[in-house]
Amino acid sequence: MDNMLNKVLDTIKEFDMFKKSERLLVCLSGGADSVSLLLCLNELGYDVCACHVNHQLRGRESERDQQFCEELCKKLNIELSVHRIDVNAFCKENAVSIEEGARELRYRIFDSIKADKICTAHTLSDCIETTVFNLARGTGLKGLCSIPPKRDRIVRPLINCTREEIIDYLKAEWQDFVTDSTNLTDEYTRNKVRHNIIPQLLRINPSLMKSYANTVSYLRKDLSFLERTADKAFDECCCGSVINLTAFHEFDDCIKDRVIMRWLERNGLVFSHEKLPLIYRIIKTDGKLNIAKDSFIVCKNNSLFIDHKISNSKSDISPVGINGDGKYCFAGRNIDVKIIKMENIDCDYANVHKMFANCCLDYDKIIGGIVLRSYSEGDKIRLVNRNVDYSIRKLLKNNFSLDRRKSAVIMYDDIGAVFVEGSGVCERVKISETTKNMLTFAIDDII
Repeated sequence: MDNMLNKVLDTIKEFDMFKKSERLLVCLSGGADSVSLLLCLNELGYDVCACHVNHQLRGRESERDQQFCEELCKKLNIELSVHRIDVNAFCKENAVSIEEGARELRYRIFDSIKADKICTAHTLSDCIETTVFNLARGTGLKGLCSIPPKRDRIVRPLINCTREEIIDYLKAEWQDFVTDSTNLTDEYTRNKVRHNIIPQLLRINPSLMKSYANTVSYLRKDLSFLERTADKAFDECCCGSVINLTAFHEFDDCIKDRVIMRWLERNGLVFSHEKLPLIYRIIKTDGKLNIAKDSFIVCKNNSLFIDHKISNSKSDISPVGINGDGKYCFAGRNIDVKIIKMENIDCDYANVHKMFANCCLDYDKIIGGIVLRSYSEGDKIRLVNRNVDYSIRKLLKNNFSLDRRKSAVIMYDDIGAVFVEGSGVCERVKISETTKNMLTFAIDDII
């Protein structure tokens, strides 16, 4: 018993899961793992509450599980919240599997309960089953690392404990638990791994669990290093929807893959390993790839960018192209544009001083042509000296009244917005010491 508690305590400290002052929510199914988690944390003196979700999928067995959890928490004097959900109806309505739908509904409930951390009862045995399952399907380093010890508010204090250790602990505590009958069959793939593959691996190596624990620990350290490196690479290479390929090519392939993954996901697109060879192909050929409906990845002028085709635009204001010096009219506004040689300009001053930075940009950094048009939903811009992408819709909302927003001047090149009136210039086209030609413009006031 003491060994179990010590192992749990060591795991909490190793991964800095939570502090004594924090309130912990235990996800209690009534099974051996979640019951042992509740007992351990309670015995270690943490502030614990519990939640039981009745999926109403197993008839009387589901009712039995709920009653067991209610009686257990009453005996331990632990606050319990019970939630009954109609998983079948949700899955039918949303066209998802029972397993996927049940998980989504559970975590919605867990997130709604007031607690500092959400504690799930995943064990080392769960981890090795997940690793084998992922390996059979095909996976990368993240899949081999299996279930992470913590992710955001979710923590797993039993992650270093085997199922056998948990059963021994409950026996020593004279604590019973309930068994989900679906875990006893081979109907689900995970059960096939648990009942057939793991026993065979144990015959090959009786110390399998210890060996696996050491291996997955090494893998997680490697993964952590690669993820941190990829985060830094992403910050160096990417600006909004654009990847600077000069910086991108400085990194190893495994980091490049992760940069592309982050880039796609942060631009609202789904990452797929099958798309990687196609993306690398257009990088080599300056090509174009349809990555999703109305969304294309384009390689041009040593930049990789996402082009969202505009459709169903509600604006009745015609776009206006800018072709060098001249006076242009957009939405009844006059814009006086000049392209001048960069001479005797203090760049640091220019990029900090709001009035100056809001009316000039590096003309040679423009990709393709310049057009004045109304914004499209989802358009963003990274402003000078800022490290975050701003929604153009929100910027206009903050700076203009509703009746004047349609007349606000926004400049785009082939990659995205380069200027938003009232907010400023995009970081990627700001002037610098290397600027040779500067585009300046003056805009008359909105009437």
